[in-house]
Amino acid sequence: MNFNNSIFTLLLIFLILIFLSSTISKIMHKERYDVTIRNYGIKHPLLVKFVYLFIVLSEGFITFSLALSGVNFYCLLTISLLLSIFSIFIVINLFKGNQNFSCGCGGVLENERLSYWMVLRNAVIILIAFILFKSKYSMNYLTVQTLLSFIIVSVFLIYVQVLKELKKINEIMHFIFKYIY
Repeated sequence: MNFNNSIFTLLLIFLILIFLSSTISKIMHKERYDVTIRNYGIKHPLLVKFVYLFIVLSEGFITFSLALSGVNFYCLLTISLLLSIFSIFIVINLFKGNQNFSCGCGGVLENERLSYWMVLRNAVIILIAFILFKSKYSMNYLTVQTLLSFIIVSVFLIYVQVLKELKKINEIMHFIFKYIY
């Protein structure tokens, strides 16, 4: 494997883990995700169910497509459409002043407040998918380098999740000390 393949492997594994963690999170916390969908302004119960199924199935398709064949045209199209729709809903809510609810991203990308950084993050994910699509890269076989890349990306994503939890603990401690002193 050359240097470009190493970078492509890291990027592909990054995308796989992002969409896998997001899909699993939405399945495991369906009720919480239904509330998030309602927070975005979708209120009708049947529409909430449809949106939930559409998103989970789309993210599941993306995860399996990435793992089996890399970023093909349909995978790139699904990633681009899904993240663009998410970004539009985020921007609409930010314009309305609605930012104090979970983004609904799920997994390691989950955040408790909406922000314009999420739109930028979604654009970067689309860009990564486009780069992988243009390179026609896929992991056809398991190598030590692929396994090492998987471990590196996994540790990075776990680190990000731990930092988010520490931030929540810090906010709770500030809240408690604010009322004690």
